[in-house]
Amino acid sequence: MGVDHLQDEPKLILTYPHKSTFNRIGFSSMVSLSFIVLWILNHLMSYNTDFSDKIIMAIVLVGAPLLVWFMGYYLFINGVKLEIYENNIVKYYTYGSRGRSVLHFKFKLEDIEQIKFKKRPFNCLKLTIKVRNPVFYGFHEKKLNKLMSVNLIADRKESEFFMQQMEQFQRQQRRMIER
Repeated sequence: MGVDHLQDEPKLILTYPHKSTFNRIGFSSMVSLSFIVLWILNHLMSYNTDFSDKIIMAIVLVGAPLLVWFMGYYLFINGVKLEIYENNIVKYYTYGSRGRSVLHFKFKLEDIEQIKFKKRPFNCLKLTIKVRNPVFYGFHEKKLNKLMSVNLIADRKESEFFMQQMEQFQRQQRRMIER
């Protein structure tokens, strides 16, 4: 446990590339959208007609889930990251309370079973990484004996560099097995 804290800086950090822009635009949009919806609902309640009641229900049924989705996406983008260290250790962080990144999984590069890519807008990729037997860091450290899936949105260039690192690591593993 003490050795983990003495590690140097990670050689690669995969995280959402446009975090600061999204924070400025996303947060102000969520706040302004909330006030606009509340203002419209307040004015529609004063009319007290069947049409205004239907509009209120439509706004609540569409606006509330949309707002909840934006809040969840905001937390996901701000908290999720993947750090790769020189000793082939990978740490996966997720969002915790108050928007801080909390260590969720720790595993080795050799534990990665599969990597899937999906193209996203703004020069991003969504990575879905399947990991065999990661170490879970919740209330206490626990080795999970199953296949877990890790999701992350990252910059395309960083993702390509990550794939090059994976290919290089796999070549090294094959050479060691052949010896």
